Amino acid sequence: MTDEEQRAAATAQPAVRRAGSCLCGAVAFDVAGSIAGVGSCHCSKCRKVSGTAGNAQFIVRTARFRWLRGEDRIVKFKLPSGWGGSRCAECGSPLPDSYDGERMWVPAGLMDDVLGTRIVQHIFCGSRADWDREAPDAKRYEEYPEG
Repeated sequence: MTDEEQRAAATAQPAVRRAGSCLCGAVAFDVAGSIAGVGSCHCSKCRKVSGTAGNAQFIVRTARFRWLRGEDRIVKFKLPSGWGGSRCAECGSPLPDSYDGERMWVPAGLMDDVLGTRIVQHIFCGSRADWDREAPDAKRYEEYPEG
């Protein structure tokens, strides 16, 4: 390591770690570094597994991902096709998973800390549900509406 590299390493800020957890808190993890963006998948499998318009997730290298607690609370499932996922055994929240041992797919909604990014891509838009469309005239509320 050169003198310049040693000085840079000595003064470098530690990587920001962003925390995430399931609904009940039994499973927790964190991710080091910045998040480049969130992707939203609208395929029929993601719609079915989430019960919503799709899955919003980001992908990081496994070296940047760390389980903090609850690895023993993870339940994995797999369809005959090989497609599957992981859930918390207590609350059923979808959990981060690796399908290739190199990258973690992290459900963005599990994050407790601000990501500092936004949705940067939508995939399988041809599979979007017919009701999954922008609706500028839809009412918006900061919290659950009265009445």
